[in-house]
Amino acid sequence: MKVFGEMGFAGTRLEEVAQRAGVSKGTVYLYFDSKESLFQEMVRAKVVSNFAQGDALLRNEQLSAREMLVRFIRSTWEILRQPERARLALLVNSELRNFPELVRFYVDEVILRSRRIVRAILDLGVQRGEFRPLRHDYAVRGVTSLLVHGTIYQQFFGPYDSEALPDDEVVNGIIELVLEGVLVRDDQAGRDS
Repeated sequence: MKVFGEMGFAGTRLEEVAQRAGVSKGTVYLYFDSKESLFQEMVRAKVVSNFAQGDALLRNEQLSAREMLVRFIRSTWEILRQPERARLALLVNSELRNFPELVRFYVDEVILRSRRIVRAILDLGVQRGEFRPLRHDYAVRGVTSLLVHGTIYQQFFGPYDSEALPDDEVVNGIIELVLEGVLVRDDQAGRDS
């Protein structure tokens, strides 16, 4: 993850990965037949594995949908704001488009899976009457987009922004913005009943 984050996908060499891992290049090739397969397994181990937390939230029947959504946003923020994860997000957003097979892989393994978790939380909130029915599917995409782009901004542009917000204000702002967009409003509650 460090090498991909620092060197980009195109610039990463398996020799460098092996050197950083303290193993021979041959050892790396015993487990990974290409840089692409190494990248895919790294994403599965370091990114996809985090979706278990989202799945656990959905199984917790004691939480309201609002609590699930807030916990999902906070836990995802904590993961994404780590410098190595932010560098990976930047790599995915800037360079991966040059590698269509890896884009398909990333969409299937990461984007669609995170979207399914958010959609399930929002659908549950609608079923329980906590969230208003949404006219379109953008809220599902918006949650993860705000998180990814917020962490990229904080890591790479925030240090140069004289008006930068601290991380806690950014994540609280994301939560507030998302909740304002999905919660049942007082004027709707009276009309709907």
